[in-house]
Formats: sequence, C-alpha cells, structure tokens
Amino acid sequence: MNNLFLLMKVQLQSILLRQRNGSNKKKKAAGIGTLFILAAAFMYMSVVYVTGMVMTFPEGYQYIALYVMGFMTVFMLLIFGYQSAGGHLFGFKDYDLLMSLPVRKSEVLISKFLSFLFLEYFYGFFLLAPSIVIVGWKCQFGFSYYLLGILAWMILPMVPMVLAAVLAYCSMYMAGKFKYKNLMNNVFYMVLMAVVFVLIFYYQTLMQKDAAQLLDVLRNITTYAPFMGWLFDGMVFGDWIHYLAGLIMNLTVFVLFVVVFSRSFMKLNGQIRSGYKEKNFKLGKSKAKSSFNALLSKELRTYFANNVYFMNTAIMPVLMVLGLGYLCFFQLDATKEFLSLVEGMLMPLLCGAILMFSLMSCTTNSSISLEGKNFDILKTFPVDTHDIFKAKVTLNLLVILPCSFLCSLMALIFFGLSIPDFLLCLLTSLTSSLFISMLGLILNLHFYRLDWDNAAVVVKQSMPVFITTLGGMVVGMGAMALGVYLLDYLAPVMIVLLLNGFLLLLDIGCFLYLKTGGSQQFYKIH
Repeated sequence: MNNLFLLMKVQLQSILLRQRNGSNKKKKAAGIGTLFILAAAFMYMSVVYVTGMVMTFPEGYQYIALYVMGFMTVFMLLIFGYQSAGGHLFGFKDYDLLMSLPVRKSEVLISKFLSFLFLEYFYGFFLLAPSIVIVGWKCQFGFSYYLLGILAWMILPMVPMVLAAVLAYCSMYMAGKFKYKNLMNNVFYMVLMAVVFVLIFYYQTLMQKDAAQLLDVLRNITTYAPFMGWLFDGMVFGDWIHYLAGLIMNLTVFVLFVVVFSRSFMKLNGQIRSGYKEKNFKLGKSKAKSSFNALLSKELRTYFANNVYFMNTAIMPVLMVLGLGYLCFFQLDATKEFLSLVEGMLMPLLCGAILMFSLMSCTTNSSISLEGKNFDILKTFPVDTHDIFKAKVTLNLLVILPCSFLCSLMALIFFGLSIPDFLLCLLTSLTSSLFISMLGLILNLHFYRLDWDNAAVVVKQSMPVFITTLGGMVVGMGAMALGVYLLDYLAPVMIVLLLNGFLLLLDIGCFLYLKTGGSQQFYKIH
C-alpha cells in the first residue's frame, strides 16, 4: 500500500505540477502557483458562461444551462484527458523503470488509473461545480439536488476518461504506422481545438434561442450524451430511474475499460512503443542538402515534435482562419450587410486582423532557448550564423503566411475583395510576419534560458514570449485604433500603405541588427 501511495504521489506531481521528486523549492512553488492559476481560470470561465446562460434563458428554463455546461465539461475533460493519456497510460517514458522496480505490476496499473482519474476530478470540479451551485440557487432546488450533484461529479468523468484513453491509444497506435507521427498527433490536436472554437461560437447563438429551441437543445444533449443527461434528469426532475440508469451506464463503461486495459496493459504499451522507425528501419544513402535546407529541416522537426511549441504558436493563425471561415460559411449574409454599412473598410479591417494575429504568432521568441543543452553543439556547426537565423525566421513565415493567404483568398472569393486590395493584404502579412519573426529572435538572443527541464517553461513563461505575445496584441490593436482615427484625414489604402512602409523600415532595422550585433550575441551565449 505504501508503494501505491508513493507511485501515485510521483505521478500526480508529474501531470499536475510538471515536476519530479527532487525539484527545488522554486520549481515546486512555480508548479503549485501555475496549478492555482489554472484552477482559477477554469472556475472563472465556468462562472461567466453559466451566469450568462442563466441570465438570458427564459424564466423556467434556466436549468438547461446545467445540461449545456455539463456537455461542455465532458468535452473539455475529453480534451484534457486525451492530452494526459498519451504519455501517462500509454507510451509513458518511465515504462522500463517502473517495470523493473520491486513492486507489483498491479500497483503500477492501479496508480496509473487512480492518478489519471484524480486529474479528471480536478478539472471536472472547477468546470462543473459552479454550474451546479448557480443553477441550483437560481432554480431553488432542494438538498437532494446538491447531494446527487456531488455524486454526479464523481461519476461523470468516467466516460470522458475512457473515451480519452481510447482516442489517445488509437491516435498513438495509428501515428506509429506513419513516418511523421508527430504531424499526425498535431493535426488531431488542431481538430480538437477547431471543435472547441465551433462550440464557443455556438454558445453565442445559444443566448438568442427561445424556449422551444432550448428544449430541442436539451433533447439533443440527452440523446447524444445519455450518460450525462440522465444524471442531470435525476438531479433536476427527481427522476430516480434515469439517475440510476446513468450511474449504471458510467460505471459499466469504466469497469469494462479497467478490465480490458488491465489484461492488455503490457501488450498495448508494447504496441505503442514499437513505432514506424523501429519497424521500417532501412539503411540507405543520405542526400546532400545545403546548410540552410538542413537547418530548416531541423527546425521543422523540432516544431512538430513538440506539442506545446506547436500548439502555442500555431493557434493564432488557425483561429484567424477558423473565424473568417465561420463568417464566410455561416454568417455570410450578416457580414455582407455589415460591410455594406462601412463601405471600403473590408481591406483595412482584414489587414488589421492579419497584423494583430501575425504579431501574436511567433516561433522565434523561444527558438534559441529550445536548443537547450544542444546549443553549444549548434555553435560548432560548420554553417554561417545567418543561415541559422534564416532557418528560424523561415519557420515562423511558414506558420503565418499560408493562413494569411487563405484568409485573403476567402475574402476575395466570398466578400468581393479586389485584386489590388488582395495583394495589399498579402504585403501586410509579409511585412508583419517578418518583423515579429526577427524581433522574437532578437529578444531570445538576449533573454534566453538553456537549462530548462520542460519545454513549456520557455514556450509559455519566458520573457521574449511575454513581450511578443502581449506586445503584439497591444501594438496590433493600437495600429487598428490609429487607423480608425486617421480615416478622417486619409484614404484606407493610404493608411495601409503607410503601415506597411513603417513595418518595412522595422524589418530593415531588425535585419541589419541580426547581421551585425545578432551574430556577435549568438556566440556570447553559453
């Protein structure tokens, strides 16, 4: 039993605090602080969303907010569970170490299960608890409602946990069949984020539905997620038959998964660990590449191999594409009506959006730090320092420019953007992405950290990332506000041209610095 508690403690520290035993006090304090911030963010999000629904739903139908937030909780648990299952239940790095320890295999298995379930309880509490309390207070439900709610909170995460584990296993197993498995995983993450984005937009439309439409939403939720809907039926309406059926359904799915997984634990992890490279290894000739192409290939491998790096830098351009795509395919008439009221503003509005999203999307602000312990090796490469800089900048351009081009193309097709304005949008994308790419690299050359244990430290918490993300948002919004102010004095095309001229000057300044002072600073890093 002591071994079980010790294993659970170590695993909970690794998945919640992102640390191992032996970490210093500063790292432990930082992990606990990050955990509290994350919990507060979940709590705030849940309170805001459920309060908005309760305040806008018709009288007598506020309880439907509980079902909606329950569905959102299930989906978020599915996402967080999927992210944690890969590397915790399947394909975990300490597999060989745990299997060699003088502990029973059943204790390793149970500790994995319980720590993973505890993680789902943690997320589920801060997402679901405010919904239960606010809806119960607004609808004046009795004591039994809260009692059944506590039990529902303990039962509800089981099905999302099972689904997340199955999805994680399938994606890792299928990815192992392909040469570029990291790309496959990242595409799957992007699909999940796209679904989250769609649900956020759907939440906005939910506020405008009448009672009959809300009842249709309720029926759809109960139909597609009976394991959750039946539990809430018992809480809200006192339907004990549905509540017991929900309990049995959740427990049955969970028990079946535990039985199957426990019997195939070692076999499943063995399949995950034998990937494409091990099964398809062939000794062949290597084609010669130029130094720039070799460095760019290295940057691309690093980018797609690190999920944290990929998700934090690719999300803004993807959100821009998804947002404009939503307007083009679902809100086309309303958007055209708005544009008719502000004639001639399509191009400057699109350029402003491209500018802001480009300035908030930067891979170079952590590219030096991500070299980590390999940085000294990088300095010994027989390549020109400028090729290293160009490879890192090119990676950021490959992230931003395709999305910007796609947005400009959608505006051209759906909103009648003229060819000259289309080209002006592309110019804005090029000048802004070049500026943020070189600025991020300059900042990381001066504010670097090579002694990290987790890549998330430099990708999310470093000074260059903070400056480029927050500064990009402030500068982008400020440029848009200044453009609106100048409309009384200048034509929109002239404003955008002046903006691009200013960005071009900044690009030239950054380029000249990287060619001189940047190269010197590169070799000072140790």
